[in-house]
Amino acid sequence: MLGVEDHKFCLAQRPMKKVFRTRVYPITHVVGGKKVVVNYRGYFTLEENGTRTWKALGTPSRETAQARIRELALLAQRVQDGELPPDSQRETAAKSTAQLLTAYKKYLAGQGRAQKHVHDTTARLGRMAREIDWRSVNEVRPDRFESWQSGLTCSAKTKKEYQVSACAFLNWLVNTGRLAANPLTKLEKIETRGKQVRESRSYSQEEFANLLGVAGVYGLGYQFLLYTACRWSEAYSVVWGDLFLDQEDPFVLFREGTTKDKDRRRVDLVAELASELLAVRPVTFAPTDRPFKGRLASYDLFRKHLVRAGIEHKDPLGRVAHLHSLRKTWQTWGAGNGVNQRAAQAVLGHSDANLTARVYTDVAALGMRAEMAKVPWVLPAGSAKAQWEAQKSGIPRPALSLTVIVGQLVEAIKAAGSEQLSHLMSLGDISGHTGKLGAGAGFEPATFRL
Repeated sequence: MLGVEDHKFCLAQRPMKKVFRTRVYPITHVVGGKKVVVNYRGYFTLEENGTRTWKALGTPSRETAQARIRELALLAQRVQDGELPPDSQRETAAKSTAQLLTAYKKYLAGQGRAQKHVHDTTARLGRMAREIDWRSVNEVRPDRFESWQSGLTCSAKTKKEYQVSACAFLNWLVNTGRLAANPLTKLEKIETRGKQVRESRSYSQEEFANLLGVAGVYGLGYQFLLYTACRWSEAYSVVWGDLFLDQEDPFVLFREGTTKDKDRRRVDLVAELASELLAVRPVTFAPTDRPFKGRLASYDLFRKHLVRAGIEHKDPLGRVAHLHSLRKTWQTWGAGNGVNQRAAQAVLGHSDANLTARVYTDVAALGMRAEMAKVPWVLPAGSAKAQWEAQKSGIPRPALSLTVIVGQLVEAIKAAGSEQLSHLMSLGDISGHTGKLGAGAGFEPATFRL
């Protein structure tokens, strides 16, 4: 081996007086029968007997190689002491935000994220980079982001999505060693509860029937969205292999990678929907073929269907009808027809029962007047109307004494007028009348007295 150089340096200015060692080795080739040094490589250690870090030095000069390995060792020492960021972070700081977003887009696509998710996320990040002037990640500051976010005129949900996208991007840089810390991690998230700009509503049965009447081949897509309570993206991802239509109890299986919560979900199919799907299933088909290709309406086409069906997109209360409203419709119709809460939660794929009950149930469409009428109205005890209502309802009431009955009769006569009362009292044989009245009512004459 030619000219091995070994150097030892003591950094006395450092508190712990760390020692690093460097060494270089020549790389030779045989040229014209002679060994010629064409390059040098070397290593350094930051502690006595520490781990060796090898580097290609890119020079045939021994002196230059020695100088370069010392520079690299000193640089690594400063990084270790926290005086400089690591190489990966310095490289990241030197890149433009656009270059990093391109790499992040490839990462998301490689993770199997939906195309729409990748597009929307990178579009948000691109807008923030332009409008906040993020030319590099070193220029990302929480105060500037918060100022920009507060100036947005969109909904609270959209503002939150911008923050979530920014934090996800910065966390990716941190996790890959390209950024020391996420500068936005301590910002509070936007509160979205009670601040929905476009509250949705459910469809009435008449409205849904009208929608199917104008939808043509897209009607099956609407029926599947409603009667499985799935999301549009979940329906789009369904293949024939996910539909078990030949079972005694047919069902659809939404795969892990296609659901919002990344969890597999089974939903039983009503007989009518299963029959509709069997009717359009080809005799020969591949399990990976999509049954709803050409049968799921886009948002623009859906809006046209609403117009043709005479369905208002926004009602007088400002609530809108959109594709996602079909999930709310299923829950609302189910609640009105006795579907229990736990079953509804499983169908909708909710981990929070409150979300099912509070957000996905359209209370206005449940017929709350009829529900309120189920609570009995309590009348004053002893009133004639209360007895009449009790007789109509079949609810047993305690028997009234003869004295109470006669008292009520007198009160009724008084209410009818003094002339009628005088006429009754002037009857000659009132005891006879009362005797007949008592006998007719099933009481002993002797006990019946006015």
